[in-house]
Amino acid sequence: MDQANKLQYQQQVEIYLERNKVYNIFEDLLKALIIKKPNDPIQFLINKLQEPETKKIFVIGPPGSKLLELSLTLAEYMNFHCVSIGDLIEKELSKKSELSQQIQDSLDKFQYVNDEIVINIALNQMQHLENEKKSYIFEGFPKTRVQGLTFQKEGIIPDAFLILEMSEEKIYQCCLKKLETEALSKLNNKEELARNHSLEYQLNLKQVKEIYKNQYFSVDGEKNYELEDMAQRLKYKLYNNAPTRAGRIIVIGPPGSGRSTLAKHLCQRYGFVYISTRELISNLVNQKGSTGKEAFEKVNKGDLVDDRIINALIKERINQTDCQLQGYVLDGYPKTEKQLESLNELNIQPTLIVIIDAADDIILRRLTQRRTDPITGRVYNSLDEADKEVKSRLIIAPNEKRDVVQLRLKRWDDLKQLIDGTPKYASVIFKTSGDSTLNNIIESVCYHLEKIN
Repeated sequence: MDQANKLQYQQQVEIYLERNKVYNIFEDLLKALIIKKPNDPIQFLINKLQEPETKKIFVIGPPGSKLLELSLTLAEYMNFHCVSIGDLIEKELSKKSELSQQIQDSLDKFQYVNDEIVINIALNQMQHLENEKKSYIFEGFPKTRVQGLTFQKEGIIPDAFLILEMSEEKIYQCCLKKLETEALSKLNNKEELARNHSLEYQLNLKQVKEIYKNQYFSVDGEKNYELEDMAQRLKYKLYNNAPTRAGRIIVIGPPGSGRSTLAKHLCQRYGFVYISTRELISNLVNQKGSTGKEAFEKVNKGDLVDDRIINALIKERINQTDCQLQGYVLDGYPKTEKQLESLNELNIQPTLIVIIDAADDIILRRLTQRRTDPITGRVYNSLDEADKEVKSRLIIAPNEKRDVVQLRLKRWDDLKQLIDGTPKYASVIFKTSGDSTLNNIIESVCYHLEKIN
């Protein structure tokens, strides 16, 4: 099947599945086939269709946080079974066996219990729940890369993975608080132990996120959420965890608002193609032609590259097969009234326009503090981030000088007013505050995207 027929076939299948409201069922069956690899796939699918629908959720967070309390409350609200790895380990401890002694030795030293022990305990419980055809929330697991990879090999893949995020200092405080419990009160050097345990948790968390990058979503553990809101977030992950059609998403905002980071995250998370005007211009410059030279001179002065050049670059890119099949996220386009008007000419009907807004003084402060290493190209948010030997050679990028930034902000204000004054886009606009943390911006946009889908 050639690419054109493949695209047409995919679009027809998606329309049919959505119209008949069986997209999620079809997706779950296909996922089950890939994971289980049954010898008799036809009978397997028949049996699967006759089974009650079950879902599994993993929930992890820093030691000492109120993770179990949150998991129990969510499980009751969603009518799920709740299992805690901590409770299972406590149950194993009560057996007074050789295994329980190994567990106790680790706990007494405020260390992680051996991966093999934790995996066996968790695996036995999960297999029981799977056999019982129960939907469940598993709290406190997996906490390490080994645990996560082992369960993937066993074919146990969560339908949603909730991670409670906290700042480094807050994680440290949680660890310190746990050390003040009676069972650990006799340990010395509590501050050092808490710091080491906090760092170990963060290292493991980074590896776990990499394994489950398409399943997990983060929530701010230092924020108070309404139970219903948290449950809704989980339900959207369980039953609508990605846009079903090839999306056409536009992400715009002032310079320094986190626009590019958000756009890249959406692409990584949902499989869209990332299209950056900056990268398209860079590729054009590298071709060493007269148009590229013209574009390079404009960028260096902080001027906008001509609309005719940008529109041509965008048109060529969005018409490529990967964009047609997977959908795309436009980072930083449109930037002018002409480009906004060209959306129709380019046949771009946005499914979502994300507008990141932030106060001018915040953007000005962010960009004027930035420094660039002319040798490596690395960008530092401030001089304090750079090593001593690097600091002396850092420069301010031409388009991040104060007068240029002020000009760019003026252009942004003009564009924002244009979009706000265009009624046809009102229904697809989602605004978020660029004054918030980057994680919160990403979380709010992903939540909205999954909700509207």
